[in-house]
Amino acid sequence: MTEIDIRSQQEFTGPGTAGVLMFLGGPILSGIAWSEMMGVTYGSLTGYWLTIWLGAFASQLGIVFMLVGRKYNHEVTVHPAKQQQQPFKLGERAEWS
Repeated sequence: MTEIDIRSQQEFTGPGTAGVLMFLGGPILSGIAWSEMMGVTYGSLTGYWLTIWLGAFASQLGIVFMLVGRKYNHEVTVHPAKQQQQPFKLGERAEWS
């Protein structure tokens, strides 16, 4: 029987690495903005809300970038089948030991 060995490797390209940073950094940015917003009792909160939404959007966009920004390398090795001697020919009786 022929044996086939396949070795695969995945790497992030530039957009994939940016996606990882956005996926991890988005929630951190939103959390910092939320924490700062909770300490403010006066003034406009628009900047905080925009920062929270920007972090959420960056996190979602990061997932897409991670899926798109990948590079795959595959190494395929085919080992040919070995010639095996048939235990008996058609019409012959098998010898059991």
